[in-house]
Amino acid sequence: MAIYFIDYENVHIDGLKGVAKLKEDDAVCIFYSEKANTLTFGLHRRLIECNAKIEYIKVTVGTKDSLDFQLTSILGYKIAKEENKEYVIVSKDKGFDSTVEFWRKKRIKISRVEDISSDVQKQTDETQKQVAELLGEENKEYIKVVCSAIKDRKSKEGVHNYIMKELCDNKKVTELYKKIKPLLKEKS
Repeated sequence: MAIYFIDYENVHIDGLKGVAKLKEDDAVCIFYSEKANTLTFGLHRRLIECNAKIEYIKVTVGTKDSLDFQLTSILGYKIAKEENKEYVIVSKDKGFDSTVEFWRKKRIKISRVEDISSDVQKQTDETQKQVAELLGEENKEYIKVVCSAIKDRKSKEGVHNYIMKELCDNKKVTELYKKIKPLLKEKS
């Protein structure tokens, strides 16, 4: 449930590494200009095969940092519409860090990364850490199954059913599910 804002002038094709791992409730807004407006066939294929919604935004150039200002404006607009999403600026430009800090102080989930794959890996690592803490040492053999369920299922019921299918132990599944419930707040 993240929206990725790609500073294509800055990161080009490298910033889109990991786009194939995004889910259908993710979105990618690619900000491009006349200075950076080409895709390789390989990248084009990955984008059309990607589960996420892809939006191309051609920016008006003419002044220094035109793309950055337009990206930041649309970011603010989207935050105003959907505060509870996660926002990721994909750029090597550290100038965006002040924007990230501004929104973090307002309790918005936002970050800046250099490519999508580093954000996807960060999310996976954070989920695994949270699951390990909630399940405790006595249930460490179930961490992988629970993380897969959380990552791949949209609903609480889907998470429960996935774990049940994998473990086939109603008592154990009920125990694990109760422990991970805090991680499922955003699921329907």
